[in-house]
Amino acid sequence: MLSRLTISFALLLMMGGIAAAQQTGGSLPSLESELSDEERRELPIRRFKKGALQKLAFELGTSTGGGLDLHHIETSIGTGIPLGSFDNILVVEPSFGVDFVDTRPDVDLPSELYDIGVNLFWRKPLNDRWSAMVLSSPSLRSDLTTTERGFRLFALGLLTYEWVPEKLSISGGAVALGRSDLPLLPAIGLKWTPTPRWRADINFPRPRISYRLLKDGSSSETWCYLAGGLGGQTWAITRDDGRPDEASIRELQLTCGVEQIRDGGGGLFAELGFAFGRRLEYEHRQQTVDFGESLLVNGGWKW
Repeated sequence: MLSRLTISFALLLMMGGIAAAQQTGGSLPSLESELSDEERRELPIRRFKKGALQKLAFELGTSTGGGLDLHHIETSIGTGIPLGSFDNILVVEPSFGVDFVDTRPDVDLPSELYDIGVNLFWRKPLNDRWSAMVLSSPSLRSDLTTTERGFRLFALGLLTYEWVPEKLSISGGAVALGRSDLPLLPAIGLKWTPTPRWRADINFPRPRISYRLLKDGSSSETWCYLAGGLGGQTWAITRDDGRPDEASIRELQLTCGVEQIRDGGGGLFAELGFAFGRRLEYEHRQQTVDFGESLLVNGGWKW
């Protein structure tokens, strides 16, 4: 397992280096030449590419300790469909992920848990202040030995109001996690950008505070961040006695990391953290198993 993750990390770094070597300059060179150095440095980065292929992504991570080790690999490809303009785009992103499980012999969990699905993302400005966002992710989450209750739907709907343009916005909505233990939660929060270098996304259930380390005009930005969040999933599994069940892993996470965002939405990230309050719940047997804290190491590359 360790050698597999080492090779994956090496491939991740190689892809990041290739992407950096192929990265071109700003998207508006003719206009940039007429700007001052400060204005050129603060040019915004495009979040989407002008083309059908929007994203290729690869992520991996490991959570070790506390009696439950999880090693995760995920890959996805995203395509964009402009609905009239690039301010109104539908992103369709098929994905495949697998968690490799290593735990105590007395814990009834499969060694591999799969997540196969598609992400559908849509965002539209409604006027100068209001915007709407919808994210839907139907997927099959199981050990692939049973499909009973393996279909899961993650869905998020948000309305955002820009209270102070480019400084402060507030959001409200709901998120369906597609989990048996936590089916539905409110999605509320605010985004505060007091300066171009600081950004606070105080959003439940995943708050984050970021500080910009470097900016290369409209080509790239490098940020460090501190984030919290709710981790885990629900999978359909077959128990050792052959009966189908649903297993939900829940944990609270605190991470710090560095990410680079590149023109067109690409980039890479690496983060370190720990997880606590870890619990495994079986739906049909009404059983729970508690685990200790674990160390988190995650990384990803995106074109």
